[in-house]
Amino acid sequence: MSANATNPFTLEGKTVLVVGASSGIGAATSRLASELGAKVLLASRTRESLEKVRDELTDPSRAAVLPIDYLDPQSVRDAFKNVRNVDHVLVSAVADENKKRGAFLELEEDKMRASFDKFWGHVHVAQAIAPRMTKNGSLTMLSSVAGISPTGPEAGLSVMNGVQAAIMQTGRTLARELAPKRVNIIAPGVVLTNVWKDEERKNLAAWMEKDLPVARTGEPEHIAAAAVSLMTNPYITGVVLPVDGGLLLN
Repeated sequence: MSANATNPFTLEGKTVLVVGASSGIGAATSRLASELGAKVLLASRTRESLEKVRDELTDPSRAAVLPIDYLDPQSVRDAFKNVRNVDHVLVSAVADENKKRGAFLELEEDKMRASFDKFWGHVHVAQAIAPRMTKNGSLTMLSSVAGISPTGPEAGLSVMNGVQAAIMQTGRTLARELAPKRVNIIAPGVVLTNVWKDEERKNLAAWMEKDLPVARTGEPEHIAAAAVSLMTNPYITGVVLPVDGGLLLN
């Protein structure tokens, strides 16, 4: 998409870093950012997966692949050592949160500690990339609506819900500490990414179409659109933006 003064969402001339770009929300955001004119830095653990996403972008020649383990702060620093003047960052990488489920009184400590991988990944990326961002750049973190309204005991996510809230409060604090760089947090509801098995996706889709106010499924592209809106609006910082199909209204 060429630069257009009437398009408030253009990313022409901007560099966008997506951590977790190999699939799901990260891949969808990478595709949209490229379509809107950005140079895209694709970061995730697996080079082969990143290269596949890169080759599907609107302009693969304006994309770079950065293999990274965001749970290893040295890996993060090494991956970003030659990165400069990043305009916008999305941290969408998550471990499979379904593996962190369990009744609180039965949760083993290693599983509870592993639940905080998502929090530490966000922290490692933010610390390493903030000095390499443009003055008026933006950082968007990815949490969950469960950080606003915790899931019930049947979900088995008592500790994981706390992690989501921790990401929100850290992001809002950074919005002040890193200003005028902007920091925002997206809180998705249920999104049909590849963390769900086929039967789970089918059941979730039926539930969303029946019970959510919007009467439709949540897709990675919906979160990508929200991420781009936060990147391109210079008057938004420190917000937690639910993108949940109205789930919080139920």
